[in-house]
Amino acid sequence: MLYADVEPALLGLRWRALVTSDAPALARLGAACLAADGGFRPLPVGDYLRDQAPALGAFNNDAELVAFAAVRRPEPPAEPLATIVGQVHPAWRARGVGRFLIEWSISQAATLLHDASADHTRALHINTEGLTPAAARLYARYGFEQQFAEDVMRYDLAAPAPAVRLPPGFTLHTWAPELAPQFFAVYDAAFRTRPGFPGWSAERWLAWATGDDDFVPELSLLALAGDTPAGFLVAGQGWLVQLGVRPEWRGGGLGAALTAELLRRAQATGWASVLLDVNVNNPGAARVYARLGFALIGRRARYLRTHS
Repeated sequence: MLYADVEPALLGLRWRALVTSDAPALARLGAACLAADGGFRPLPVGDYLRDQAPALGAFNNDAELVAFAAVRRPEPPAEPLATIVGQVHPAWRARGVGRFLIEWSISQAATLLHDASADHTRALHINTEGLTPAAARLYARYGFEQQFAEDVMRYDLAAPAPAVRLPPGFTLHTWAPELAPQFFAVYDAAFRTRPGFPGWSAERWLAWATGDDDFVPELSLLALAGDTPAGFLVAGQGWLVQLGVRPEWRGGGLGAALTAELLRRAQATGWASVLLDVNVNNPGAARVYARLGFALIGRRARYLRTHS
């Protein structure tokens, strides 16, 4: 099957709609892009291969998937919003494939959003887990503005964990349900003044931070100054999910100590590495992680284009 607005002969590739059985090919494409671009783990593209969401793939003469794009509305589609994802194999870049796919995606999104009332602003998102300079230029060319970007960093646990200890006056506690209000209290105090702070309730934040199957309670930590919660760290499998220190205790090494303790425990557990992401507008945190030995491995980002 070909979409009606696809040029089948583009670069000699074979174009067709993607189906659920293409998931292994998508995984191979994602792995190739991750190896070249760095960033986060491959996109969960399986979500874009169900419920008749438009998904288009390009196959080379060896029947290998070399590019794809997919468009999806949220469920339920309460808002006039569509999200676009896509990837082009490194060997097939700079040939117009990405430009073609973004134009196709914008067209498909317009069709998906045709039922939105005229007085509502239609929004298109682009999600990318491995942003490159060329992709950033392409998105800007089509009117997408970056909403946020995070640098992805990794610590290789084949190396010794950094010898950073908890500063005097603090005690360390491992996650337990009864400590949940104190974890949230630090989160709220640490991030309230950060750009884009969502203002979540304790229930919503705890569901986000600890409700996933990847949550690792034995590596999630709370630092107390006496009886006052001062810093926290939430860990997921192979991942430092979030770390925060209350403003009055910043600059004293508490964040570095929490991170080092996570690395020591992760190493003892047998993890190979620890990943984290840090917002590009938080260079102070990035410097702390770099001093501890984390290496930059890529960038993930979200883009937005709106029109009435």
